[in-house]
Amino acid sequence: MKKITLSIVIVFCFFLCSENDAYGRKRRRNEQTSCAIQRGKYTQADLVVINYGLKIGENLTTIRNTDDSGLSIITGIQAGAVVQVVWPKGFVFQPEVLYSKKGCIFRKSSLEYKIDYVEVPLNFMYRLHMADVKPFVIAGPYGAYAIRKYTKNEAVKKDDDMYVSQIKDWDYGISAGAGFDVWKIQLSFKYNWSLDNIIKDDKKSRNNTLSLSVGLLF
Repeated sequence: MKKITLSIVIVFCFFLCSENDAYGRKRRRNEQTSCAIQRGKYTQADLVVINYGLKIGENLTTIRNTDDSGLSIITGIQAGAVVQVVWPKGFVFQPEVLYSKKGCIFRKSSLEYKIDYVEVPLNFMYRLHMADVKPFVIAGPYGAYAIRKYTKNEAVKKDDDMYVSQIKDWDYGISAGAGFDVWKIQLSFKYNWSLDNIIKDDKKSRNNTLSLSVGLLF
């Protein structure tokens, strides 16, 4: 029993020493950074800052086709997590992992396509500092994988499984837009252009999506 108690005390003391050592190293780094800023070696604006956050928004989406006049826009949710890496001079890298609903309706045939994606945009931003408001422009590539695909023919009120097999699993493209950060809130809009056809037998069918979103950064 004494040996067990002694072992617990030793482990506890080792843990306290390790924690104190880690805290001391962190404190020394913070003190060195503060001293460097005070000496004018660099400013707070020269530091790299990493933020994390959540976002939610709405997709207005359709499929670009050779017969665009026969397509209708549908809406779908977009939600997920973001990481924001803020570099000096206004440059920001913001990768995201999103659940995103896309699709369209072919008015002539009443055929409705809906595709649920896990989407990973790699956003590059340039942000201006204007008091508490930081407007930015944003652009970058994205990749997406379809986790659910379904079609429905409204004319006969039933699912058309034969069309589901024609929808590709992967999608990729580029996006561009703008927005602004206020405090910890980010408001943005982006337009996504797919660079690959999403229907196997139709080389002109590609996703087009306008996304409006709001995010909360921590």
